Amino acid sequence: MPQQQNLFPEQAPDTSQEEIASTALQLTSQHGRLSPDQQRFNRLLKRIDNLKSQLAKIETLCDAHRPAYHLTLSPLHERHSSLIRELVLQLHARLQGKGLSAAFKRDAKTILCHFSQTLAIQGDEEMRHLHDQYSTESLAEKQQNMCDDMRAMMEDVFDLSPSEDEPLDNIEDLLHASLKQLQEANAAEEEKRQHKQRRKKKTSTQAKAEETQQEAESMLRKLFRQLASMLHPDRENDPEKRAHKTELMSEANKAYESRDLVTLLKIQLHLELTTQESIAQLAQEKITSLTVLLKQQIKTLENQLHTRRQSALQEFDLTPYDTLTKTTLTRNLKQTEWSLQQAIREMELDLERIKDDKILKVWLKEQKKLLTQPSFIDFSDLFGMR
Repeated sequence: MPQQQNLFPEQAPDTSQEEIASTALQLTSQHGRLSPDQQRFNRLLKRIDNLKSQLAKIETLCDAHRPAYHLTLSPLHERHSSLIRELVLQLHARLQGKGLSAAFKRDAKTILCHFSQTLAIQGDEEMRHLHDQYSTESLAEKQQNMCDDMRAMMEDVFDLSPSEDEPLDNIEDLLHASLKQLQEANAAEEEKRQHKQRRKKKTSTQAKAEETQQEAESMLRKLFRQLASMLHPDRENDPEKRAHKTELMSEANKAYESRDLVTLLKIQLHLELTTQESIAQLAQEKITSLTVLLKQQIKTLENQLHTRRQSALQEFDLTPYDTLTKTTLTRNLKQTEWSLQQAIREMELDLERIKDDKILKVWLKEQKKLLTQPSFIDFSDLFGMR
C-alpha cells in the first residue's frame, strides 16, 4: 500500500497540509470526464473546505485583534467608570448640604440615580446603595418590573407563557425559559407533522430518499466503528503513539457527533485504513448517500459560520451588519477609543462644573434635558448582560 500524506501530525497542520488533505479526497478520472454526480461530489468537498477555512480565519482574526482591543479600551473604560463614580459621590455630597432648591435637588437625585445605576449593575455595592437611597424604585424593583414587561411582551407577541416553576429572577432567566418553551413548541409541531407524514403512504421519491438517508447513516457509523477499533488506546504500548491515537480518537468522536464525513475519511486515509482508490470506488458505488452527508455537513457549517461571525461582531461591539475584516476591526477600535476619550474629557469637565453652585444648576438643567430625550433602552445594560 502506498505511503499516505500525514494528515494529522502531532503538530498542528498548516494551510498547505490541509489543502493536501482536501485534495486527497477529490475524485479523479483516468479515462474520460467525471460524471455529473462525481463533479458534484468534488464541488461539495471544496465548499466544505472553504467553509472550514472561513471559520478558521475568523478565529485567527479574533485571536489577533483581542489583545489590542482589551489593551486599548480596558484602561479607558476603567477611567470612565472611576469618573462616573466620583461624579456620583460629589452629587451625593452636594445633596447633603445647602444651596439647592427642592426642584434642583429632585433633578440632582434623578441624575445621580442615572449614573450610579450603571456602576451598580456592574457590582458596585456602594453605588447600588446610593441609587436605592435616592430612587423611588430600588434597582432590584426596576429590574423586576422590566422583566415583567418583557414577559408580558413575549406572551403577547410569541404567545409564550413560561412555567411558574421556571426561575424568572432576571431577564436572562426569562429569555432562557421563553427560548426553551419555543423550542419545545417547535419540536411538538415537528413531531405532529412527522406523525401526520408517517400516516400518509410514501411516494416512490420519499421512499427512495428515506432509503438513501438510512444508507448514509449506516455508512457514517461504519466509518466511525472502524476508526474506534483502530484507535483504541489499550492496543498501543508506545506512550507517544498512544497519546497521538487518543488525540485522533477525540477528533473522530467530534467528527462523528457533528456528522463530519470529510474528517472521518481524512483520518482513515491517515491511518491507511483506506486509499484514494477505495474512496473513489466508494463514491462511485454510494455517490448519492455520500452527497447527502456532504450537503448536511455544508448546512451545519454554514450555520456555525453565521453564528461565529455574529458572536465575533458582538464581542468587538460591531453591528450585526458590519463585515468582519481586519480593516473593520481596526477602524472600529479607533472610533471606540476616540469616543471613550471624548466621554472622559466631558466627564472631567462635568466634575469641574458641578463644584460651582451657579454652574451646577445650569449643568443639572442640561442633564435633565438629556435624560428626558427619547432613547433606545438597552436591556443588556439594565440587566448586566454585557
